[in-house]
Amino acid sequence: MVALLLAGCGLDPVRVSDRVSTRDMLVGVTALDDGAAAAIDVRVGSPIGTVELTGGDALFVTVDGTRRPMTEGQSNGAPIYSVNLDALPGDFLLDLERQNDRDVHGVVVEVSPPFTLAVEGLTQDLPLSLSWDADPEGGKVSISVQGDCIDALTRSLDEDTGALVITQAELRPPPAGPPLAPCEVQITVSRTNTTRDALFSTNPGGNVTTSAEQRRTIAVTWTP
Repeated sequence: MVALLLAGCGLDPVRVSDRVSTRDMLVGVTALDDGAAAAIDVRVGSPIGTVELTGGDALFVTVDGTRRPMTEGQSNGAPIYSVNLDALPGDFLLDLERQNDRDVHGVVVEVSPPFTLAVEGLTQDLPLSLSWDADPEGGKVSISVQGDCIDALTRSLDEDTGALVITQAELRPPPAGPPLAPCEVQITVSRTNTTRDALFSTNPGGNVTTSAEQRRTIAVTWTP
């Protein structure tokens, strides 16, 4: 039976998985390790909308040698399959097991290794100096600096050098002007790996897209 949510409500149609062939499935994987905890989320779709796994169909991830079932939840009215972890130490595997159709085993989700972020400066006239464990073969690196006393600043690195220096002149006040008191500045470094591949090399219809992020944030106090 096909379950449809009215398009007038702003939600995509939802199909039960026993009405969707594996070769037509669109699997989206997102993973985040923020240094305190980690989570993996998977959404399953089709050319006509979201897919809910039914009839014994299930998703599993294997992280650091341990295989775990994914738990179904809801996000914006659509099913989402999740696992919460202490950390993401590296690449992990995704399996889709089906009762009446073809399984998908051993999808590799690429994850950069964890890293440590260190911050120096922002005292007197010293610049903001960031350093972290470089991974030249890793994913895209982005840096953001935010706070009530500065206009938000972002940087993207073409090459992961493991370091960045931001002068105090680059930390401009917000349009409304900085507050009088010292403010907390949040510095975040993210390294993200993304991939897109066909579920089956012999059938280009279905695909799996992945986005796995290692993110670290440090707060410092600064008086402009």
